[in-house]
Amino acid sequence: MTRPADRRITGAGRLAAPLSRRFHGNLDTITDSERRALRPIGTTAYEVAARTGVLLADLFALPSVRIFQGVRPSAADMPRIPHAVSAGCRLVLVESVAWPPGMYAATAGGRIHCDGVYIGQSVCPLIAAVRHWRQLLPTGHRVSALVVVHRIAEGDLALPAGTARDLCWACAEDAVRDIRACLPRGRRAVSMRAIAALVAATAEEENR
Repeated sequence: MTRPADRRITGAGRLAAPLSRRFHGNLDTITDSERRALRPIGTTAYEVAARTGVLLADLFALPSVRIFQGVRPSAADMPRIPHAVSAGCRLVLVESVAWPPGMYAATAGGRIHCDGVYIGQSVCPLIAAVRHWRQLLPTGHRVSALVVVHRIAEGDLALPAGTARDLCWACAEDAVRDIRACLPRGRRAVSMRAIAALVAATAEEENR
């Protein structure tokens, strides 16, 4: 029979394993779908997310950073967010697209236009995910999103303006710099609540 003390040790061991890891989940659940509100052009959602993943690996130079892949957004039946970067009480949800040159803008309703033409994409679900994670995590945690835009051709690429504290945009070459700028400097204590919630929200394979 398992004694209470043994159960406490076992539970502590299960908690220590995720806390000690710095990389969780995978991109297998990042698939092309018309339900994906932000989508790449000329490549697949998986391929562009993988390209972003290579860039994000540079963030491991920061001692407190943990990266999650395939994170559930606010609604369980919506397509997953490719990446989430956690450091201390800071969380950045990272979406990835690949777009041609043009002047991009987001309307007040979240619709994305290129050179004045609506392209059938929207930031609304990503902003909803930011607000969902703010409600899910304890007071004091800061949550925002970043859309990483990979270029698919030469030419000028102007990105939409950010939406206050909810959402920012970055060309792929600037993404790591911009994420670093919003993460806490130096080593920070791990937020056990954030890590537990993010592990639970990654691809099912993580929880087996």
